[in-house]
Amino acid sequence: MQTEKLWSADAKNLRPSAIRRFAAMINDPKIISFAGGVPSPATFPSARIAHYAEKVVRDNAAVSLQYGPTRGLPALRDSVAAVCAERGIACDPATQLLMTTGSQQALYLVAMTLLDPGDVVLVELPTYIGGAGAFHARRAELVGVPQDDEGIVPSALEATVVRLQSEGRRIKFLYTIPNFQNPSGRVLASKRRTEVLAIARAHDFMVVEDDPYGELCFADGLDTTPIKKNDEEQRVVYLGSFSKVLAPGLRTGWIVGEPKFIRQCEIAKESVDLCSGMLDEAVIAAFCAAGELPGQITAVRSFYRDRRDALIGALDAHFTGHATWTKTEGGLFTFVSLDDGRDTEQLLAGSVERGVAYIPGGAFFVDGSGSNTMRLTFAKETDERMREGIRRLAELFFQTT
Repeated sequence: MQTEKLWSADAKNLRPSAIRRFAAMINDPKIISFAGGVPSPATFPSARIAHYAEKVVRDNAAVSLQYGPTRGLPALRDSVAAVCAERGIACDPATQLLMTTGSQQALYLVAMTLLDPGDVVLVELPTYIGGAGAFHARRAELVGVPQDDEGIVPSALEATVVRLQSEGRRIKFLYTIPNFQNPSGRVLASKRRTEVLAIARAHDFMVVEDDPYGELCFADGLDTTPIKKNDEEQRVVYLGSFSKVLAPGLRTGWIVGEPKFIRQCEIAKESVDLCSGMLDEAVIAAFCAAGELPGQITAVRSFYRDRRDALIGALDAHFTGHATWTKTEGGLFTFVSLDDGRDTEQLLAGSVERGVAYIPGGAFFVDGSGSNTMRLTFAKETDERMREGIRRLAELFFQTT
């Protein structure tokens, strides 16, 4: 049977991830991969996770192996509320917090709750592909707003909003990753955080603040205060995740928002998976209750800081004079722009033939620009392999030796 004729309009609008197509290369030892932004297994506290997994199954299997509350285990919600408080966000774990199956589900639930076909979502240029995919799934229109080295440009944001609203378009929210953005690695400047929130307030749209990388800060004194901290109107929806600081296989993220909005997302989640994995949540709750999370975050920061230094050093040595890139102070990525404007998608086949993979940057731009860019992650490879990979790319791109 040809099932295509029965597909829904939403299904026909689904878009495959430009990142997931590189999944097979991530663990291929013959490929030096700067592609998938997956955390390094070297950062996983495997022994401690095994300890707590055994403990929660042995001591409380009736909870850890059972269906659970859609909003998440109360003990874990308390721990997440404490994490949010350390970031400057006060939230009631009972009414303002929903646990999700990873932050990708959080994006989907937000889209499901807020978006109708034809609604406008404002996104950064470039933006995270997973977020764009969730919004496209609801047949929203994504409109890009330029960034510079200090993040999204407020004047460009306001001009875009004014234009769209004058055309009678309905803007639902701005989607932003203010801390070590995926893919650009940029940080939204403190003053701009205030300006972005003021623009949202003046023109009456929401802000969806995605913050999976905020804890991966390598620089002392860098302001990564969430926009949500100064949200007096409950206009900002804040998303977080344990994937980058603990382990992505535990598939645990969260949404913080206004109580009625969280309740609506909870109802949406009931139709998606009823509840997230209770074993995952119980393990993380035990890990947090034992006070192990701060030390884990410190260790992960140190690990990625060293990896970042190696990749940036290799770019300095081989790409200087040919390209520009983000000298990121955190997260997992740097973003490279080729000075000569060549399309990195067209260069990819030659790169893979030389045993190196990266993500062409054009996929991150909703306006069709960015063909001369690429995203590189320093999360996966060793220092030596990264240096060799960058040398091979320079040889291919710039005919250097």
